[in-house]
Amino acid sequence: MRPFLLALGFVFSLPGWAMTASDYLPDNADLDPAVPSPEEFLGWEVGDWRISHDQLVGYMQAVADSSDRVSIKVIGRTHEQRPILQLIFTAPDNHANIESMRERHLQAAGGKNSSDTPLVVWLGQSIHGNEASGSNAAPLIAYYLAASRSGFVTNLLKESIILLDPSFNPDGLQRFSTWSNSNRSLNPVEDRNHRIHNEDWPQARTNHYLFDLNRDWLPLVHPESRARVAELHRWLPHVLTDQHEAYTALSYFFQPGVPDRQHPLLPPETLAMHRKLGDYHAAAMDDAGKLIYAEDGFDDFYIGKGSTYTDINGVIGILFEQPRINGPVVERPYGPMSFSDAIGNQFRTTLSTLKGAHDSRADLAAYQSGYFRAMAERAAKAGFAAWVIGDDGDPARAGALLEVFAQHQVEFRALDEDLEVDGQRFRAGHAWVLPLRQRQFALLQGMMESRTEFKDNTFYDVSAWTLPLAYNLPYAQLKRLPATSDDAVDKPMDSWSDEAIAWLVPWGQLEASRLLQQLLEAGAFVQAATTPFTALTPRGELSFGEGTLQVHAAIQDKSKIGAIRDILKNAADGGLELHSATSSLTPGGPDLGNRDFAFIDPVKPLLIDGPGTPSYDVGEIWHHLDQRLGFAPVMVSPDRLGRVKLSDYTHVLMTDATHSGIGKDQQAKITSWVQDGGILVTIGRSTEWAEKLCFKAKAEDCKTAKDEEEEEEEETPADRRYADFEHDNVQRVIGGAIVAATIDTTHPIGFGYARQDLPLFRRGTTLLEASDNAYSTPVRYLEKPLLSGFIGPERLDEMKAQPAVIAERQGNGLVVRFANNPVFRGFWRGTERMFENSLYFGQLVRRTRLPE
Repeated sequence: MRPFLLALGFVFSLPGWAMTASDYLPDNADLDPAVPSPEEFLGWEVGDWRISHDQLVGYMQAVADSSDRVSIKVIGRTHEQRPILQLIFTAPDNHANIESMRERHLQAAGGKNSSDTPLVVWLGQSIHGNEASGSNAAPLIAYYLAASRSGFVTNLLKESIILLDPSFNPDGLQRFSTWSNSNRSLNPVEDRNHRIHNEDWPQARTNHYLFDLNRDWLPLVHPESRARVAELHRWLPHVLTDQHEAYTALSYFFQPGVPDRQHPLLPPETLAMHRKLGDYHAAAMDDAGKLIYAEDGFDDFYIGKGSTYTDINGVIGILFEQPRINGPVVERPYGPMSFSDAIGNQFRTTLSTLKGAHDSRADLAAYQSGYFRAMAERAAKAGFAAWVIGDDGDPARAGALLEVFAQHQVEFRALDEDLEVDGQRFRAGHAWVLPLRQRQFALLQGMMESRTEFKDNTFYDVSAWTLPLAYNLPYAQLKRLPATSDDAVDKPMDSWSDEAIAWLVPWGQLEASRLLQQLLEAGAFVQAATTPFTALTPRGELSFGEGTLQVHAAIQDKSKIGAIRDILKNAADGGLELHSATSSLTPGGPDLGNRDFAFIDPVKPLLIDGPGTPSYDVGEIWHHLDQRLGFAPVMVSPDRLGRVKLSDYTHVLMTDATHSGIGKDQQAKITSWVQDGGILVTIGRSTEWAEKLCFKAKAEDCKTAKDEEEEEEEETPADRRYADFEHDNVQRVIGGAIVAATIDTTHPIGFGYARQDLPLFRRGTTLLEASDNAYSTPVRYLEKPLLSGFIGPERLDEMKAQPAVIAERQGNGLVVRFANNPVFRGFWRGTERMFENSLYFGQLVRRTRLPE
């Protein structure tokens, strides 16, 4: 009976009936007994339980210790300090020459003649922690490559270098293994309503800070991504696999995706190579009697996800999607599926990848060198010579973007002459030039270009990500290469003095907010300028804008002044622009003792998390406060909100959710808290929740324009063809685009911005209810807002010239409404200052009602 079911693929992880490692492997594996099998190490058979990350690390080390085919190293660590492993499998003789083999491979990829170059394949597992079949297949992969004495494996390792990353997301994998194993019954329950099939918030798809690491290949916000991408460029494999799980009811997917949704920068040969390898996957899965599909559902467009990032770097990146399974077995419309079956599928397509790549190694080598040759030809015909990026008066923000470029191996040099391009001025020492003629031309173009027209308007993820716009930096194309240098750019000027009357910190600097938080925690009295001024410094008379921080020596606690001075000095030594005032009297604007310098109180925000809130958005705020500002928020789920004393907190932060779980009693509690001085910051759909709060004496006076629109009878829509639904739906979804807005730099929400033009990331369709206060809308979309990406005509028309951020006083408090997420995925650095301003400067927003 068991062999019969094995042949059909229906094998259940029932008590006493599991699969040994050899059951998964080819019949001719011829296993070396010196290499421990997974069940010998773990004490249970693969598929019985979800492997934890520490168990996975332990087994990988045991395999490496037992075989001269394997080396192992730690290439980085996660936020939770788990090791990120890389195993290298190759013939024992190759290990002694591994570096020279790697260098010959890179030379061949660059088009240089190099004989005896190896095939290089990277096997990547489970970047989403709760899509665990990939990482649970990793012990089988390692065991097979280390122990099999078959002719196929022997020849493969003689001519190849196989890199194995057993877990792209160690923290998520650990979180999910704990969840699944702790909810597993002795007798597995396949009913999809059972607890094990419905993971609790925030789920384990994400990393420690609840980020989707498969969207971080380009931004490189997290240590997992930075370690992985560094090794990717060090090896530049021919093929990289990326094993996932999708919806339970689907069948097994492998690339290519939808042909019309391939990124336009990718040549047609990329699709052809995917199809060539896809034939091997199809054959393997057909032989096993599995349902499969390709060229549908998924795309190859956003270069920040694994399979497309690798493609744009000349590596064939293959996305695999196994139907999702959380427990030992789950019911499906056409029969139950076991976890052992899922692991078997992932192992099966790993072998088909290795066989296809090995058979096609000459074609893959020719493809890779041809790819870079084709990109060089495109660069020569691009019609311009380079990009230039300015620092916008904030070298640290520009430096953060340059660090991303450097990690992606994109070449840049400091501008050595002043330029004016399209009305923008770029100064020597404050701008950088990125030449097109470099190996990373395709990736550079993908990072820099803006597109608003597409062959297909359906996107699996975002449709735009132009990095200079994300960092709000001026940039332009250059017809010629200007003078450049390797010299360091101009350092921020400072005029530090231990004996200053006051220390002044311009607010428009990336690290100024972190410094402010350090000062507040040290007990410093910090003020912010609410109007521009000039001050006398050792460097002479200097101008300062709104938001400039002042730490006046005369008002500091004498017992704390030493620590405060050290914090300021360390910030200046670290590159922050900081000036010492030599007098409290100023040549222009308010004197330093004037009330136009407002005191900033310490902040203690409460972040609403838990069921009903988007874990990504919650994680982005948590990460920003914890990693960027240096303090963590208090996070509370809606069901606990009633037990919280809101007066202990200065802010309540609400992410893009309807917050339907917050009842009327809590709404009234929050309303009263705001009127007493609290600051409510809402993002996306939570703005609609905030707009329904009643701050007026009479409830009947609180009806909004949106309420009136909802009461109006809706017109019956005209009939449309059933087949038009997908097209019509795409026109109404905003999956991610970049739009233009203007910001009032005199408003506290706009303090620190050097220019009024501000690119925003728009995802979702939230429109703000307009304020009846003419001074409460610091950010508004332009009449023609689309900068890059796709937004359907109807959605584009309804947002024209509409408010994007509103900050209204309510009683003694403030309600800030962001239509869009200002800290999107941790890399939209150009708008994060607005969010920080709502935290620190929301308290500075004055009443602005004109008299009747």
